[in-house]
Amino acid sequence: MLLYVYYRVAAEHVDDALIAFRKARVEAPIELLQRPEPDADGRWTWMEIYPEGWTHREPQVAAAVAEWLASERTVERFEMLG
Repeated sequence: MLLYVYYRVAAEHVDDALIAFRKARVEAPIELLQRPEPDADGRWTWMEIYPEGWTHREPQVAAAVAEWLASERTVERFEMLG
C-alpha cells in the first residue's frame, strides 16, 4: 500500500515547512512534491508519497509540519494493480 498526503503551505512558511519535513523524514524514502504554481491565495500544494513499508512514519511527519500548514492534511491510500 502506498500513502499519498496532500496539503497547502502559505508562501511565507515554505522554508520552515521544508526544514521541518526534512528533519522528520530523516532517512526514510518519503518523497515530497509541489504543484508547479501556487493557488489563487498564494498557497503551495505539497504532496508526500510514502512507499510501502514506510507509512508508519506519516504521524511523525504530520506532527513536525503541523504548525506551518495552511490547510488540513488529506490522506489517501492506494494499492498496486497488476
